[in-house]
Formats: sequence, structure tokens, C-alpha cells
Amino acid sequence: MKKIRCPYGSDDATFANAVREVKNYYRFAGLKSPYIIKTIDEAVVSDTTGAKTFYILLPYFERSLQDVLAANMLENTSMGQADVVKIFVGVLRGVQIMHNYKKPAGDVSDSDTAEDGAETDAMLHGDEDGGPFSDMAATEMHEWCPYAHKDIKPANVMISAEGLPVLVDLGSCSKARITVKSRQQALALTDFAQEHCTLPYRAPELLDVATNAEITEATDIWSLGCLLYACCFGFSPFEKLEIEQGANLTVAISQGKYHIPADTTGFSDELIDIIKSCLVLDPTERPSVNELLDRCLSLPSSE
Repeated sequence: MKKIRCPYGSDDATFANAVREVKNYYRFAGLKSPYIIKTIDEAVVSDTTGAKTFYILLPYFERSLQDVLAANMLENTSMGQADVVKIFVGVLRGVQIMHNYKKPAGDVSDSDTAEDGAETDAMLHGDEDGGPFSDMAATEMHEWCPYAHKDIKPANVMISAEGLPVLVDLGSCSKARITVKSRQQALALTDFAQEHCTLPYRAPELLDVATNAEITEATDIWSLGCLLYACCFGFSPFEKLEIEQGANLTVAISQGKYHIPADTTGFSDELIDIIKSCLVLDPTERPSVNELLDRCLSLPSSE
């Protein structure tokens, strides 16, 4: 059971975040993917002070990918390429659904209606309060409207009883494509990233968002590269640099400064090249999730 308390009721920023999270569960539920978490039930309870509390009942998972990596570290072991590719392909399939998302017919929840920047969430992502939660699970699809998870990391990948990776924590998930039109919007997006996007997995374009920047789902591709690196070597590439050399994380990320360990025994050159292709500073030069999936499925251990 996940509990989110909003002391100031509907005026609380936490309330908007909670609404977005619950809507995301419904947004992707109709697509019936085993790679994206689904809510079992939810409720919003108000008290006499005007505060609201969200209760979200979610499936139980015994372990996360982070737990697997931590256990490997303690036991001085690591995953082989077959296991790495199996997990990564599953994560890619979940992300692919988000990046290729199409709005249900009649859904106005993704429309851009806020131009004055009065509300941070509306300013960044448009008005996402388009009706009852249940409407999000409609099946008739039309307009392409890509979403990005925006906080892909080992702790947000659970391992199901069947051994499948499941993307969780949809509180950060929102529209992937944002045209930054003002300095105010750039600062708001930077603040959003600081709150929702874990630093060692955060794309460099989100560190200090520039005015006139075009933010896209390529932010997830960077995070996926960090995730794949962590599956192979135990840490995000930038965490590893910080541990081994005392590097400043923000500087290392902004410069794309990392290294592949000298010993890559057990991992093919093709897999290492996939990591490198994701960790490119220019977002337009990163592969799409569809391209990544095709490349991973062509690896010998991807079946």
C-alpha cells in the first residue's frame, strides 16, 4: 500500500503529483503490458482539516533490480549477458509502450492548456486532469502522444514472480516532448528533474535546462544506457566514476565523462556498443527505443 499525504488538499503540489501517478496507472493499464506496473485499487480520503490522502494498492514484488545488483556486489558475482539482455529487453518493452503511446479517442488529458506558467505541472506537461481515472483505460487509440518515465533506474525495476522486469513508480512519468519557451519554464523543468529524476541516471539536458531547449523521450534513452551499464558492472557509469575517482557527478554527466571497465569478460562488443550509443551528449544522436529493442533482439542471448 502506497500512501501519499497532501496536507493542503487539492492546492498541494503533492496532490498534482499523486493525481498524475494514478492517471498513469490507468493510462497504460489498457495496453496490458506485463512490463509496466498496474494499480489494484486506489482511494482518496479527505479529513476535517482539508488535507487529502491517496491510498494506492499495488502488487507485491519480493525484489527489485537494485536488490539483485546489491546482492551480486556482496557476493562478488555479476549477471551474465543472457540475464542482462533478458532484463533489459523487458525494460525496453515497457518503455516502448510509453514512448509509442497514443491517446484514447476523446481523451483531453494530454492537451496543452497552460501557457502562463502558474502551475508547474501544467506548465511543463499541460493539463493532465481530464476526467475520471477510469476513462484513461479506454481502448480506442488515435493521436501519438509519447510519454517518458523520467526516472528509470534499478530501484524502479521490480522483478516479478515469473522473472520479468516491471517498471514501477509512475509518479515521474509525463509527456516526453516539451518545448521550453521561457526561462521560467526552463527553471521549472530543472526543478522537476531535481525532484523526480535520480541524478546518476539523469540525462545531461535536464541538469540545467536551457531556454528554447527541446526535451524529448531521449532523456529515457540516456537513463536506459546507465541502467544497462549498471546491469553489467554494478553501478551507474557516473556512480562508478565517483566511487573510483571522486568525480563530481553533475560535471561528469554534463561532460558525458565515464569509462568502460577494462575487463568486459562475458559481455559482447555489441552490448557495450549499445551502452555507448545511449550515453551520447546530443539527444538527437541517441537511438530510439525501437532501435534499441531491435539491436538487443539481434544479440545471441536475447531469446
